[in-house]
Amino acid sequence: MKTLLLTGLVIATLCSCKSKSEETKTMSTAQKDSLNIQVQGHRGERGNLPENSIPAFLGALRKGVDVLELDVVISKDQQVVVSHEPVMLPLYMLTPEGDSIATEDAEKYNLYTMDYAEIKQFDGGSKGNVRFPQQQKMKTYKPLLSEVFDTVAATIKAEGLKPVKFNIEIKSVPEEYDVFQPQPEAFVALVMQVIQKHTMEAHVNVQSFDPAILEVMHKNYPDIELAYLVGENSYAENKSNLTFQPEIYSPYFKLLDSSEVAQIRKDGLKVIPWTVNEPEDIEQVIALKVDAIITDYPERVFNELNY
Repeated sequence: MKTLLLTGLVIATLCSCKSKSEETKTMSTAQKDSLNIQVQGHRGERGNLPENSIPAFLGALRKGVDVLELDVVISKDQQVVVSHEPVMLPLYMLTPEGDSIATEDAEKYNLYTMDYAEIKQFDGGSKGNVRFPQQQKMKTYKPLLSEVFDTVAATIKAEGLKPVKFNIEIKSVPEEYDVFQPQPEAFVALVMQVIQKHTMEAHVNVQSFDPAILEVMHKNYPDIELAYLVGENSYAENKSNLTFQPEIYSPYFKLLDSSEVAQIRKDGLKVIPWTVNEPEDIEQVIALKVDAIITDYPERVFNELNY
């Protein structure tokens, strides 16, 4: 009899737990449905296709992202090139002949000392990226920002896709001024020339880790939405690095908790964390009710949002 009673209690407890779990899941789904969280494809969709490439941007576009996130650097002939690094990174780049690049030779391929015609010959997709094993391997190249704008616009029109915005990171490091990049004033001017030529002012925001870039943007182009990228310290500490308040605060996602989000919201800024890839991390960030999520895997965020 005692055994039967214990067995009954265990079964009842399990049923109760299952019921509560289902209730929590239902509540979570309802809460998600009430949110308006944008999905931003990081470097296109780096987890699936070669980063910062035309195929990656079109792949993310076709999955339904709201924003395409990308990085820009400057070539010797003053072209705005879509690339995360100002060098040919050995991790995934190959020479025009298909050869690997030795780690110690990376800085020999300084994009700021190379014309774009030469840059375009290097292969950014055939080698793949060991950090993203499911990334498809294909021969591709570093495109110009202007080509990305034109190709995305043409694809949206041809395939009847929804419009997207662009989150453009100006890759800038003070120690690299005049070595791997122009000075902030010149860098910003070159990027804005492309944005203005394509009348994309209302369809972009500019982000950077470098406060100097954001200061120049704020001064010279006050109508462009700005995002301050940070990888360490608290919001209270980081906000003092700027003389103005940007529209967006964009931290490494592990820096966020409910208290930190509350402080950022108190100042009226949008909260857009990077780069959130694992389902459990995506779920936690969604629970913080952020404004957007930057991810290498847009499909994973859509799945967690139940879109």
